[in-house]
This record gives sequence, structure tokens and C-alpha cells, in this order.
Amino acid sequence: MSAVAQILRAQGQRVSGSDRTHDSGGNRYLFRKLERQGIRLVPQVGLSVAPDIDFLVVSSAIESTSPEREQALKLRIPILHRAELLAKLFNQTMGVGVAGTSGKSTVTGMVASIFDADRRRATVINGGIIMQYVSATQVGNARCGDAGLCLAELDESDGSIRHFHPGAGVITNISKDHKPLSELHGLFQQFIDHTSGSLVLNADCPESALLNASGAITFGIEHPCDYRASHIKSGAEGMSFQVNGNAYTLRLPGRHNVANALAAIALSAELGVSIRARQLGLRRFKGIQRRLSRVGAVGSIAVLDDFAHNPDKLRASLAAIRSMSKRMLIVFQPHGYGPTRFMRVELALAFGVAMRRRDILIGLPIFDAGGSADRSISTADLLAGISGPRCIVTEDRSGAVHEICALARSGDTIAVIGARDDSLTRFARSIVRGLRKRIC
Repeated sequence: MSAVAQILRAQGQRVSGSDRTHDSGGNRYLFRKLERQGIRLVPQVGLSVAPDIDFLVVSSAIESTSPEREQALKLRIPILHRAELLAKLFNQTMGVGVAGTSGKSTVTGMVASIFDADRRRATVINGGIIMQYVSATQVGNARCGDAGLCLAELDESDGSIRHFHPGAGVITNISKDHKPLSELHGLFQQFIDHTSGSLVLNADCPESALLNASGAITFGIEHPCDYRASHIKSGAEGMSFQVNGNAYTLRLPGRHNVANALAAIALSAELGVSIRARQLGLRRFKGIQRRLSRVGAVGSIAVLDDFAHNPDKLRASLAAIRSMSKRMLIVFQPHGYGPTRFMRVELALAFGVAMRRRDILIGLPIFDAGGSADRSISTADLLAGISGPRCIVTEDRSGAVHEICALARSGDTIAVIGARDDSLTRFARSIVRGLRKRIC
């Protein structure tokens, strides 16, 4: 929502908005940046919708009974879903769409960096914060550029991907997340059918192979494809690899980020970007906030912050963490009651396979965004189904910090993992402070 708001404001529109987190005093750092751009923040109540508003934009998180919706209906103000408005901005340009279950934000950021290296100043709308675009006034998840070229992350979780008609697109991968695989296949097939130009698919993804996409360009690591990575090496500075004889480097850890880079390389190459610009763009890419971001270190103990929340993302992040640590100490906050219930078995399996007996998994209470959710499942229910690592359920974050400080030892990597809750970054910093106090 904030990305779309920033683009509209940069185009000269008068923009206001509300958010439950703002009303409760959270995430002030982000909201101050929006205000500095001239976006007016209002309480999330019906009276915030004034008669002179042209339209009200809502996300999937806003209930049909919200007072702002009711006020808009009373005043006969049109109501648009976020994706409908984004589609209006996207479809009137040469739209480059990044879709898929996992890696969308990172691939979008990589392509943006490659476009910048090629001196193509695209308008960029992303679900994650692109670290290169962060400034004193800019959040980093949007950049208003040339009117004719729009690069955007497109979301399948609420089905809104069907609104978009890309000039070029990529599907990073497909796995169970938010919706059953059968429903995801239909949505991604629509994305393919709506894409008028180059289409890029993951050759290593068995679910993608079930789609009807004749003529698609492919990328991968394990299987024969058009853009295949070889000579993959990991180091303290990130990853290095070759694609069709050309060398690339990344500042990011993990083979999953090599796969993300392959998607960006294939998509940008098909759009005519030179090899040199692709190499330079990936080398300059600073990453996406909360994607294995290093928060701090205390002696040989590193503390990371990560957005993983579905089984595929968890497996990828945990594999990357394992490669850089003697033992993993993972703090996981499930990102909602519905998703936890829907993916409970798969989440438990992901942790059980990726973590060893010497590793420790600490569960925080499920993230509660408010509203009318069914709260009949708990983190304890999830952790009860995990075999392998030692599992600990804590009642709150202070309890988790206490456990971590008691258990952490030299060579550990501690990772705070969870989505939809930006306060997890502050929590990760509190772990660093707690470890420092323990040493003192």
C-alpha cells in the first residue's frame, strides 16, 4: 500500500492514508518518511474519509465492515482494491511483472538494480524495501521513474495477479502458500496467458513445468535450461557463479539467491540488457530489507533478521544460515492464524528437515494483525509437530531474549524469522543488546 501511495504522490496526486500500526504508535520510522513526502496520515476511522476524496484504496487486510469502507459507501466514493489501482498504473506502460511464490521481492530488486546499471530508470513498485533506494525521505519499496517502463512485484496470495497484463514477466517458482497448488496453477497460467512478450520460468521447479508456456525462456541450477548457473561458490562476501561462461558476483548468501539472480539475468537479458550491465547491477545490489539481513554480532555470535514464512522460504533461509554457522538458534514468529493452520504440516516438515538435533527453535506467539481471525491455533500446536531440533515456546519476546541469552554460545547464528511485522527487526536488535549485557 505504501509503495502505491508513494508513486501516486510523486506523480502529483493528493494522497492520505491510514494504518492500524500507525494508530498504535508502531513503525514510526516508516510513517515519518511517508509524511516527509507529503502523504497525510489519518486515524483509521470512518470520519477520515472526506467527501472530496476521489477514491478509497483498500488492501486485502481491510474487512468489509471497516468504518472507512462504510463511510465511502455512504458518500458514494468508489472503492478500489490495491491491486486494481496498481494494475491501472502497470498496464498502461511497458509492464515488467515479477511473480511466483518465493523470491519476488528480491528478484524485483535485482532487476531494478540491473535496469539502473543499464541507465533505464524504471518506475519500481516492490513488496520489500530495496536497500539501494532507502534515504532520509524514501522508504525504499518504490521509485518513480520513466512513465513508459514499470517494474512491479505481482502478488498471487489474494488472486489479484489476474488483473495484470505484463509486456514481460517471470515466475520465480510455485509452492503451497496462501492457496492450494491447484488454485495457484490457475492463477499463474492466467499470468502466462496475459503476458504479451518474454516469459521466464524456473527449470528447477516441478510445479512450473505443469504450466502451458510454450516458448518460455528458462533458468536454473540443477536442470538443463537457457540460463544455467555453474561454478557456484560461497564466501564471506556472498556468492559467485557463472552463467553461460560469464562471471557474476552477489553480496548475498545462499544458493536460493543464485536462483533469484538467474531469474533477474534471464529476464533482463531478454529485454536487451547487456552482459556488463547485468554483472554491474547484481554486483551493486545491496539486498532487500529483512532478507537474511545482518543486525549485529557479539563475539562470534551473529544475529540475522529474515522475512521467511512459508515452507520453501524457510528451507532456503535455513540452508543459507547453516552454511555460515556451527549451530542455528532460530526464533520464529508465525505470520497469521490462517496461514499457520493452512501450512502447519509443511512448516513443521521444513523445520524438521532443515534443522538438526543440536539446533534450537524458539517459537513466538502468532502475529496477530487484528480483525476477525479464527485464533484457535497456537505456536505450541505448530512446534508440537516438529521432530529434530530442540523446540521452546515462549509467551513473549522478553522471554525469548532470556532463553537466547542463556543458550547462545560461540559460533552460533541466531536468526529472527517472520513476516508482516516490521517490529521483528527491533526485536533482533534487542537480542544483540541482551547478548552484550550477558558478556559484560
